[in-house]
Amino acid sequence: MVVLANRLPFDLEQQPDGTTKARQAPGGLVTALAPILSRREGAWIGWPGSPGVELEPTTTDGLTLQPIALTESEVDDYYEGFSNATLWPLYHDAVAPSEFHRPWWDAYRLVNERFAQRAAEVAAPNATVWIHDYQLQLVPQMLRRLRPDVRIGFFLHIPFPPAELFNRLPWRRQILTGLLGADLIGFQLPGGTRNFVRLAKSLLDVPTSGGLLHYDGRTIKAGAFPISIDSAAQSALAATPEVHEAARKLRADLGNPSKIILGVDRLDYTKGIDVRLRAFRELLAEKDPSVDDAVMIQIATPSRERLESYIKMREGIERQVGSLNGDYGKIGRPAVHYLHQSLPREELAAFYVAADVMTVTPLRDGMNLVAKEYVACRVDGGGTLLLSEFTGAARELRAALQVNPYDTDGVKDGLRAALTMTSVAARRQMRSLRRQVLTHDVDRWAAAFLSSLEGTRDHVADARSRLPIDVLEALSEISETERLLVGTDFDGTLAPIVDDPATARALPEAVEALRSLATIPGTIVAVISGRSLADLRLLLGDTDSLLLIGSHGAEVASVSTDGSQNPEHTGRSELPPAAATRLARLRRALQGITSEYKGVKLEPKPTGIAVHLRGAHAEDARAVTTAIEQDPATWPGVHLLRGKMVLELTVVATDKGRALQALARENHCTATMFIGDDITDENAFLSLSSPDVGVKVGSGTTAADVRIADPARVADLLHVLDAARRRASTRLSRTASGV
Repeated sequence: MVVLANRLPFDLEQQPDGTTKARQAPGGLVTALAPILSRREGAWIGWPGSPGVELEPTTTDGLTLQPIALTESEVDDYYEGFSNATLWPLYHDAVAPSEFHRPWWDAYRLVNERFAQRAAEVAAPNATVWIHDYQLQLVPQMLRRLRPDVRIGFFLHIPFPPAELFNRLPWRRQILTGLLGADLIGFQLPGGTRNFVRLAKSLLDVPTSGGLLHYDGRTIKAGAFPISIDSAAQSALAATPEVHEAARKLRADLGNPSKIILGVDRLDYTKGIDVRLRAFRELLAEKDPSVDDAVMIQIATPSRERLESYIKMREGIERQVGSLNGDYGKIGRPAVHYLHQSLPREELAAFYVAADVMTVTPLRDGMNLVAKEYVACRVDGGGTLLLSEFTGAARELRAALQVNPYDTDGVKDGLRAALTMTSVAARRQMRSLRRQVLTHDVDRWAAAFLSSLEGTRDHVADARSRLPIDVLEALSEISETERLLVGTDFDGTLAPIVDDPATARALPEAVEALRSLATIPGTIVAVISGRSLADLRLLLGDTDSLLLIGSHGAEVASVSTDGSQNPEHTGRSELPPAAATRLARLRRALQGITSEYKGVKLEPKPTGIAVHLRGAHAEDARAVTTAIEQDPATWPGVHLLRGKMVLELTVVATDKGRALQALARENHCTATMFIGDDITDENAFLSLSSPDVGVKVGSGTTAADVRIADPARVADLLHVLDAARRRASTRLSRTASGV
């Protein structure tokens, strides 16, 4: 596999002895693709970032970096000229006027040729080549001519404009022809896909059918693949004590204002920094109560500082900040704190955690990952997001307060609403936003694009090849049953085990397969976990098609008459007074036992408490286990469930086996399959009998019938079961109808 992007994922630094040292650059694209390329021993082709620097290829962790050198004049004409003074403004709704210069176009074409030639040299026979963004739109066709054997994908990270704007470009046909060299062309939003398809049809007379284009004897796919962030890593970073302490100190340094308004942007005229400053100024001028004792922080990352339009824009923003502080600031308390600098991830996370309101007001943006970073960092469930409706993120983050950045009154109203929103409403908004961001991460984006690009492969056959023969035989037999219940644990089954349960995330391909199974007639799919229902909903996202059972069966999602789950309630009533009293007493006892042991964590649940021992020393874990076994575990009405490095104490008598059997009875199932990895899953395995099948994930003694290695094989198993069940369902349907 080969990736081409304007910049390398690493900054290459030449050492005094002539060797080259690679340092990973920040960014979601790097996070998503570097591991994939390392596994495939792939290559990344890009510019090191400095003009006139000649560097040799470097291999780091299985990833080969192929530097492309650019001269000073090529940086001026190809990068700052055609890419950022011609294409960038044109693709962003002509927020600023584009410049059209033939020498810039010539440089753009020559640099694209150099990228294509290098890709042709390094790509293996029948390799996959993924080309990124507006700086390299001619490469797909150039590479197609040089290497017709490779599979080519192209992804545009910025908006693709409508015909009314794109047709201004003198080299419009060349750009379209260049993109049509790809097998798959990806955009952030469906609107970009539609714009491209319409232009290909009108300008080049390309026959189209939906997202399929027929050109040069090939069928090309165009589609929307909205990019995201490494949301689990961002959330884990924000949850660290260091970040929370930095956020607390930040608020203190600001004088502990009632509200902090935050903007984080690259210094660019598309980002609408002036919009939010103007709205804040007018609220201050009107003495609006919402901004009483509020401060704004604007972080503007330096960008394209040699371009005249950017120099003027920076001067304008800084005049605006100075005027605002001159009119409304106080000694030691400016109204706006302005930082024109790049910040490390850890420091930026502290700003996100401290901010009460995040303002994201671009005039046009392909996606805007800052909005998603803010949501991922709000592990406390607080904070409010004010989002421009002209960002790609607005399509996904629908729960945010959305505004038209061209409407100053509307932005003022939105800012006022964000500042005065009740904590209950803010938490409801953030809960919905976090569900979206945590379940639609950068891994899911990359997997979706590559799956579509490599769609000619038989993924079910690949999955079958990775499973043991006894597992395949069991899947074949149970798929034929009339009504099948498929139950699965979460941690260690759908999601790899991690030290901090808050950072766990399900493998997207496993969840996708579960949802697909749930759409097959006569198939019921349930996730049965020791986690609470609230946790499961957050971790799994859209769960309408899945049954959720939390707290080892003590919490069951209620199901409406149309088969969908009620998102706000559970099927069990509140604890009886005696059980609630017992739970409160249990919580106090466990806090007393564990308080002196570092690394032991308590996780409160609606019907009990989990004691996590994974982060503790072995000696401490044994001491805590002994103390619990000798006292609270012996109390009447308290039940102890043992897991891998976790003890669960509940005040409700239940386990996964009882929950699984109840589900099977309620749904009149003729066979059950349960997949789990933990000691607590043995209760489910023991409850099964022929023709049921238990599947153990990982090592250890078990009552399950068959065994697979890890959560990756769970995803394979579910995909194979899905395919077999669909075939069986078709046969069962034909038999029932007498066909």
